[in-house]
Amino acid sequence: MVRKSGSPVKAVLCFPDVYDIGMSHLGLKILYKIINDMPDCAAERAFSPWIDMEEYLKREGLPLCSVESATPLRDFDVVGFSLQYELSYPTVLNMLSMGGIPIRAEERQDGGAIVIAGGPCALNPFPVLPFFDAFVIGDAEEVIKDIMNSVHRHKRDGDGRRETILKELAALDGVFVPAYSSGTVRRLYLADLNAAPYPDTPVVPYMEVVHDRINIEISRGCSCGCRFCQAGMIYRPTREREPSTVLAIAEAAVKSTGYGEISFTSLNAGDYTRLPELLRMCNRKFDGRNVSFSLPSMRINSITEAVLKEIKTVKKSGFTIAPEAASARLRSVINKDFNEDDYERTLHTIFSQGWLNLKLYFMIGLPTETSEDIEAIPAMAVKSLKMAKKFTSRHVNINIGVSTFVPKAHTPFQWYGQIPLEEIIEKKRFLIKAISKKGLNFKGHNEQMSVLEGFIARGGSSAAAVIEAAWRAGARLDAWGDVFKYEHWQEAMEKTGIDIASEAAMAYDLAHEFEWNKIDTGVSHDYLKREYKKALELETTHDCRKGCTACGLKCASAEFLCRDTVVSGTNKVAQFIDSVFNPVRVRVAFSKAGHLMYLSHLEMMSAVLKGLRRALVPLVHSKGFHPMPVVSFSPALGVGVEGLREYFDMEVTPPFDIMKFREAISREIPFEVKEMFFISRDTPALGKFVTAYKYAFRIDESETISSLRDKLISAELQWLTPMMVNFDIINGRLVILVKDTNEKKVKISEIAEVLTGLNAVEAGIKRLALYGWVNGGDGVGGRWVMPCEASGGNSVPELPELKEAVDIG
Repeated sequence: MVRKSGSPVKAVLCFPDVYDIGMSHLGLKILYKIINDMPDCAAERAFSPWIDMEEYLKREGLPLCSVESATPLRDFDVVGFSLQYELSYPTVLNMLSMGGIPIRAEERQDGGAIVIAGGPCALNPFPVLPFFDAFVIGDAEEVIKDIMNSVHRHKRDGDGRRETILKELAALDGVFVPAYSSGTVRRLYLADLNAAPYPDTPVVPYMEVVHDRINIEISRGCSCGCRFCQAGMIYRPTREREPSTVLAIAEAAVKSTGYGEISFTSLNAGDYTRLPELLRMCNRKFDGRNVSFSLPSMRINSITEAVLKEIKTVKKSGFTIAPEAASARLRSVINKDFNEDDYERTLHTIFSQGWLNLKLYFMIGLPTETSEDIEAIPAMAVKSLKMAKKFTSRHVNINIGVSTFVPKAHTPFQWYGQIPLEEIIEKKRFLIKAISKKGLNFKGHNEQMSVLEGFIARGGSSAAAVIEAAWRAGARLDAWGDVFKYEHWQEAMEKTGIDIASEAAMAYDLAHEFEWNKIDTGVSHDYLKREYKKALELETTHDCRKGCTACGLKCASAEFLCRDTVVSGTNKVAQFIDSVFNPVRVRVAFSKAGHLMYLSHLEMMSAVLKGLRRALVPLVHSKGFHPMPVVSFSPALGVGVEGLREYFDMEVTPPFDIMKFREAISREIPFEVKEMFFISRDTPALGKFVTAYKYAFRIDESETISSLRDKLISAELQWLTPMMVNFDIINGRLVILVKDTNEKKVKISEIAEVLTGLNAVEAGIKRLALYGWVNGGDGVGGRWVMPCEASGGNSVPELPELKEAVDIG
């Protein structure tokens, strides 16, 4: 992470969801880089705490703080929120309140933080208008520096009045300040993606996040013109990064992060002009390094055999396509451009190339939908199953995802009302029964969430009162099904007198003036009206790559698509070719101490693997559909337990310079490397070899060797006696040697609790050493040795005997 102390201007980038979600968001990473690259500015990050953490902070009277410096949100100059999803709005209010910032702009005083929102939902700012000082409309890369510089000047030379800085921000293109902006505010869009800053050295989380990989945006915008899709309208025109730029970002990101997967993100990745060539050149560049490439959900007509062959070079994961509508009639309504032949061809391509996992996404409640359109969904899903059986002899897992259509601002369907809640439930019930009966997996979106989204997405200023009331009733983190409670919103409806379902179902005349018309996306109202009428007439509109559709942006068709004709294959990163020698095994001893003890075993493994890739260790990978590095670890440490001498084994391709790679690994993993050495091919794996452990932890001062012996041989602890080898009290800490038995594995937190009454963190548990049993050379006797002793080693150190538990052989 970036820590910049002493910067004149400090911003905190807030994501109104938990860390796992927020750290997957590319926009946050882009702004983090841009601001931190400015010499006088610093950016930090903040996320919503989970429910238990929120309760802890409130109980202890602690504010919500940034990740980097633990600074309360109230102490930043700029507090920026990314609005990606309407149901996150109560979480925004919750974060502001917990951060010590009044939730309403009118209550904020001179000298306090300026609260700004951006993201796709900011293009209808009115449901959250009272809560923000300003909104960024469009691509923030175009204006974020101007905003930060304005705040800097205001702090350095200004009069300190809030009114002054807000008026200055209102004068910036693409910034909407509710208190001072007049007329319409035009959306900004970045014309040249190649020149835009990109986070090729992003913060790499220790924990696994939702999109735990490198994400490279190969294009922005979409030319298809699907009439339900807000992103397809508000991100126009389509702009592409040149393949050479994408390759450069990929090379830098793999080197800096250690990730083994790159996702090429886009609203419509399959339509990227040079996609097959890009994938081919990426596979060549990373040949031998087991870096895989994936694509998000693709349009049916964009899936080709050439693309699939390149994607599956390293591994095959699941594949996702989104028909959205199952009948040809309804596809004409929403402007989806494929027919049954296209669908069958795509299925044939996917299954014949070996894919065994397929997701199909549909929507219910689309404008003009009939019962025949709903019945066509199971039929279309079953066709995919039949095609799978035809082209592959293996079991294929097919998942059917169904969501409810939500009319969105700035789309041709903004005038069309959402279907009632009861109808959503009825249609879902029919689909669940029909799809499950065919042996397919059904996954539907919560219908109450869909209605709320429909209400807020087309909400005006009056929606703010409902959102605030729902938050005060307890709403937050409503995107999570296990947290969401519709009762909070019902209470808000009772308090405000606003019926959410009725508002979501409201249909409007084409002459209706929406509040969000003050936001000019560049796509004209006339175009949206024409598309609405064409939908009702079952008339489709061609892709604007094939010719201008007069949407209002006045750009030339295909003006911002990539122009590269040849992608160079030179300047490859270091490659690991097949060796003429057999792989060799290396054992590494390391410590996991300090704050790193709070990492889970899986998080620790992930951190090590990323570090090994960054160190360019020539790891051997397993075979099959999902190759993995051949790396294994010693038995897991519990969360909150320090390990002073842990181990992992790895298979590597020789020749292997042990000293060189020890230095490289020490630089790239967050753990201290204690030792690194070769082991023979027949050395037992750590998981099988290690069966005894030495621990130390705090103990009450009144405890003695004698009192502990009495406790350990008591009837209540008979289960523990076979596991105990010996123990001692050294410098006020209990040091024990314990072993696994055939009946029970060692769980040190459980042992510490029965001996001390403390949990793992309170007891300050440290794992000092690991041991495995080595039989005697004559088949009689044996001894315990540590994993670092490849050919013999020190036996277990002498400790006071525990009654009838001394002989651990």
